[in-house]
Amino acid sequence: MTHSAVHLLGIPFAIIAGTGAGVFALLSWGIFRDSPFGTAIALLSVGMVALTIYHTMLLVVEPASPVLDVLRSAANTIVAIFIGLLILRHRQLRRDRSGGEAAWTD
Repeated sequence: MTHSAVHLLGIPFAIIAGTGAGVFALLSWGIFRDSPFGTAIALLSVGMVALTIYHTMLLVVEPASPVLDVLRSAANTIVAIFIGLLILRHRQLRRDRSGGEAAWTD
C-alpha cells in the first residue's frame, strides 16, 4: 500500500496525540481513583490506548486486516463497558442519596 505524505505525517501525530491523551487519562485516574467514577476513568484510559493503537495501525497496514478487526472490536467493547459503568454508577448515586436533598432535575 502506497502512502502519501499526509499519511506519513499523520502517523507520528496519532502516536503523540494518543500518548498524551492516555497519560492525561492515567493522571486523572490517579486523582479520582477513590471516587465513584475511578473504575470508569481507568477503563477509559485503557480504551484510549486501544484506539490509539488501532488508528496508528490503520494508517500503517491495509484496512482489511483481521488484526484491525479484532482491535476495533476490543476497543468498541471497552467503550461499551465504560458507558455501562457510568450508567450503573449514576443510578447507584441517584438511589443512595439521602432524602433531605433536593431532587435532581434532568
